[in-house]
Amino acid sequence: MMKGSIGLIMVLCLSITSSITIWEDGKEYHFLEESAVQVGTKDLDRSASGLRMMSDVRIQVSGNRLMVSMDNVQEAHYSHSYAGADWPYRLMQEKVKDPKSRYFKSVGYENGNTFSMVLEDGLVSMLELPEGLSMNGKNMMRALASILQMDTTEHEMGIW
Repeated sequence: MMKGSIGLIMVLCLSITSSITIWEDGKEYHFLEESAVQVGTKDLDRSASGLRMMSDVRIQVSGNRLMVSMDNVQEAHYSHSYAGADWPYRLMQEKVKDPKSRYFKSVGYENGNTFSMVLEDGLVSMLELPEGLSMNGKNMMRALASILQMDTTEHEMGIW
């Protein structure tokens, strides 16, 4: 089982067979996905507002189709001032107990849903989203699909 973005990067860089292969057919990949959006100011009083999302992602590979499931979706909201050298959000992995940026279970978005995508030359050629999903949920899934693709055209094996 792989955790974190480093695991994803290693998969993308090291899983090469006779041709450029990013996702190995028949395999299942697991990682922790985390993203944040914030707005803020560094004027007289440093303050920020934002949203941070984190989820467990499972990818099952069948040929050029990826089945992507997102579970245990959590979110943290932030709207406070922060110390000058600090980042307003404290990551769970940093083991910082900051009551202003605590994660809680997300009741909406894409939690527990699965979507599929077809890749051609490493790029998304088709995306199938669950029926009845909110616009926010669809956008979150599109964002994840975007980071799971990698253009493999015009690349020589020597760079991999």
